[in-house]
Amino acid sequence: MIKKIDKYIIKSFIGPFFVTFFIALFILLIQFLWKYIDDLVGKGLEWFIIAKLLFYASANLIPLALPLATLLSSIMTYGNLGERFELAAFKSAGISMFRFMRSTILIGVFITIGAFLFSNYILPTASLKFWSTLLDITKQKPALNIKPNEFYNEIEHYTILIGDKAEDNISIKDITIYEEIKGQSNSVVIADHGEMLPSTDKENLVMKLYDGKQYEEMRSQQKSTKTKEHMRMHFGEWEKALDITGFQMTETGESLYSDHYKMMNVEQLTRAIDSLARQARSKSGSAEKLVKPYFYFTKDSAYVFSDSTDTNYSESFLKLVPPNEKKMVISGALTSSRAISAHTTQIEQSLKSSNNRIIEHKVEVHRKITLSLACLVFLFVGAPLGAIIRKGGFGFPVIFSILIFIFFYVINISGERMADQSAITVFAGMWMAILIIFPISIFLTIKAKNDAPIVNSDSYATVFRRIRNFFIKKSDAAN
Repeated sequence: MIKKIDKYIIKSFIGPFFVTFFIALFILLIQFLWKYIDDLVGKGLEWFIIAKLLFYASANLIPLALPLATLLSSIMTYGNLGERFELAAFKSAGISMFRFMRSTILIGVFITIGAFLFSNYILPTASLKFWSTLLDITKQKPALNIKPNEFYNEIEHYTILIGDKAEDNISIKDITIYEEIKGQSNSVVIADHGEMLPSTDKENLVMKLYDGKQYEEMRSQQKSTKTKEHMRMHFGEWEKALDITGFQMTETGESLYSDHYKMMNVEQLTRAIDSLARQARSKSGSAEKLVKPYFYFTKDSAYVFSDSTDTNYSESFLKLVPPNEKKMVISGALTSSRAISAHTTQIEQSLKSSNNRIIEHKVEVHRKITLSLACLVFLFVGAPLGAIIRKGGFGFPVIFSILIFIFFYVINISGERMADQSAITVFAGMWMAILIIFPISIFLTIKAKNDAPIVNSDSYATVFRRIRNFFIKKSDAAN
């Protein structure tokens, strides 16, 4: 009997989980496309390049889609069971809520472990390929599209104007090509008609021009001259090649980004944190060595370093300097103090940068753990919430899931930002959302176990009256 119930609940959970997972992933992918649409449109990208980018982007969104899918599917599963009074039948048969939740808890544990393994071993590689591909696309120029009666200047050093273009996109008429190269002569080519097509290697745009003229400005060797010479040439046929290598997507080496914290697993992040901490200690030690010869420090204050062992010495140092050398001594002291200040400022900025990098690495470590653990926490939120509201399908469950997930996401992002800015510790910032959602999950589980509504006005009113009576008694006793 028990095994049949476990199989039934697992079967009821798996279907909605996969459906909601792909729906959540699709919604997050739409958000990604909305953000980067300007970098993708108008560049003539091959379909497989776009497919590859979307595949890697989907992999990067999986850690965020899994908690939402777990929450929504658990609400739908237990909402359907409650709506069909199956939960009431289980309880009437003497099966406790924790007993028939055992199977979904086990699934939640597997999802949590799988999410962590994915974030730790697969996500770094997917992030590396995603960001390198996206950067290659953003560096690529828009697709070559020369339109009639419009100036086109996307090709470096050239501005092109054509009067008409045939439907085959090859034959053109009334061509004007203005070439401007800094430090060299400028020229204008005008042709009656011609053809344009890419070269065999697609690195040049070949312009075959017919019946035209070229005007070239000759640069004078003497800068003072006011008159300039130019050359005019008539041609019957002329072939001109324009460099269009910038319109092709070049693949950037992935090794360039491999040391970024988002491209590392937990072990690599831990080693990087240790290395950065050693560098920070080394920089701090160099600052101490720089300042120590000039100052010695006590518990309360700092004093100018002196070779004198007489602590009762109270005369000013300048009184011991001969009058004719005071200016030189003061100038040297100012120069030394400015040099020390500049050097210590540089070390301080370097230490701040190292500390920021350490925080980024620590945030990434905690993110892999918290987003994975959120799957299990959301299971304990969704299952009792579904049992309480007793509504399945995509109605109430979707509304509750979106509200809870937005609440979690806002807290998580806020904590991460505060941790990045060192306003709070990394642990407090990254675990803030989990620590807030977890008590809510316990509260909902207790309510579902006792078949109590979430909002019971009578019970809350009773508690309020008890608190009010307590303070009234205290006030009367004081009077």
